[in-house]
Amino acid sequence: MLESENSLLETVKQAAYEAGVLLREGYSQKGRIAFEQKGASDFVSYYDTAAENIIIDCISSAFPDIAFLGEESGLTPTDSDYTVIIDPLDGTSNFLHGVPHFSVSIAVTKGDALIIGVVYQPLLDEMLWAGQGAGAFLNDRPLTRPVPRPLTEMLVSTCLPYHAKGDCTTALNQLATLMPQVAGIRSPGSAALEIAYLSLGRFDAFWSQGAALDFWDIAAGIVIAREAGYTVTDISGEADPVQWNSLIAAHPEQHSQLLTCLSSC
Repeated sequence: MLESENSLLETVKQAAYEAGVLLREGYSQKGRIAFEQKGASDFVSYYDTAAENIIIDCISSAFPDIAFLGEESGLTPTDSDYTVIIDPLDGTSNFLHGVPHFSVSIAVTKGDALIIGVVYQPLLDEMLWAGQGAGAFLNDRPLTRPVPRPLTEMLVSTCLPYHAKGDCTTALNQLATLMPQVAGIRSPGSAALEIAYLSLGRFDAFWSQGAALDFWDIAAGIVIAREAGYTVTDISGEADPVQWNSLIAAHPEQHSQLLTCLSSC
């Protein structure tokens, strides 16, 4: 990474931390948080918008010409080659219901390439981060790819569709195909965090096709998983599709096996 990109990475980490402080404080108010409904099971609270504003203010103060794509604020285009992709609160439904599984997720693209990923779990004070070609880290500790488990021992994470958001038939078919072959399947509700958790061995793989995931849901996790040595593609095997309408992230030794299994559904 360039020196300027290293500086941007450190600024993104600081922005994620500052947003996480707000979310940690807000979580203590669980059950008393006002929110609006954007769509079917799609909620936004004061904390989503306030955290996003913190992130934008922090990064733009150091990089005033940079572009932003935020879940709440949309696209703020500039002439910069760099775009910051923000999900200020990935796992809003969990947050609102008092489930302690959510994250701040920030990625950076240079042109079409993902080069920076930061996912911060404020309740655990765990910051997973990576820069293209620089490896993946938990806080200050470098991470190495965990030893792969056989398919029968794998714990796999996914996102499932709900209400009218996604393809329930595809999701159910893939679940029915995979469930007899693995040790467990989980859908905790923060895709960025779950993809990043591959780097810690907390999950052995992540996949999603039926759920309608947006780029900000997965971008930071993709960078971290890749830098930790995992293979990340869409369901057709494309490493860098124009649109990420599906996702499979797994150890290289299992990726093709899962790809074959799930793409047949």
